Amino acid sequence: MRMRRFKLHTGEYPVYELTKENYLAKTKKDKRYSAVGKDQCKRDFAVCPACDNPIQIIGIYKKLENTDKPYGRHYNHDTAIAKHNEQAYQFCPYASNHYDVTRDMKKEKMTDYERDIYRSTRNNFDLAVAILESDLGILVTKNMAEHMLKEYVASKAHMYYWATLYNIPWMFLYFSTSRPCYGLIVKKESSLYQYLIKRKDVRFTPYSFRKGYVRVENNGYFLNLKYTLLDHKRRVVNDEVVEEIWLELYSVNSKGEFDTEYRQKFVINEYRFPNLVAAPKYRRQWLIDLAKNIIPEI
Repeated sequence: MRMRRFKLHTGEYPVYELTKENYLAKTKKDKRYSAVGKDQCKRDFAVCPACDNPIQIIGIYKKLENTDKPYGRHYNHDTAIAKHNEQAYQFCPYASNHYDVTRDMKKEKMTDYERDIYRSTRNNFDLAVAILESDLGILVTKNMAEHMLKEYVASKAHMYYWATLYNIPWMFLYFSTSRPCYGLIVKKESSLYQYLIKRKDVRFTPYSFRKGYVRVENNGYFLNLKYTLLDHKRRVVNDEVVEEIWLELYSVNSKGEFDTEYRQKFVINEYRFPNLVAAPKYRRQWLIDLAKNIIPEI
């Protein structure tokens, strides 16, 4: 399957759009990124942005018949810049294999790729939180952060079939049990705020520690409302991975059944988290320390 993005190295490195100009500018035509095979043909290489396996770059120097753009495809052999990892390849969104995956499905063997996910989770929790806060419009408090970290570890989320280096932020909430909306610190004018402000059982109180945020309270009623992340899905459309996840708010009715009250879709961007890790604008040390206290080293 074709891919239109690439990395230069395995691990926590930026993801780039795959164009001829980008590829040549980033690799500098260094000898590590090419090799001559037994057939005497030169092959150009990079790293898959989704599974850290070697990829061969097609169409850098030779004009292609079916497309005017270069593309990458998995190269199931070791190269100078990446070793082939069969397990990581099997669950890569760009692989030819397709699986119906549930949250409970975990890999049996930890390879270097799963270790990299685990270490990035531990070292970059503050950056993951920054993305969640920005997209969800929810301020992550210390209590909420501790809850996410403990459940991530207990669930062994780094071993989840579809865990990657780029979707780490979303996996924290995906592997957390649902939480009450009462007490949430919500950003004013966010989509979530716009929904909550219409509910008669919700009122807001000022939150003085962060400008533009308010606290969710009950308005004379018991606030029968919880939030969770569900329905992690991914597919490839026009050579691009489309990965999404849903925020859901629900209540419990008189029969003890769950009634969905609100759903909001979020698209997970392949570039965003890796590129933030590579060049963070600022770090929050208290979140880094919290993660390292809760997530043990491996």
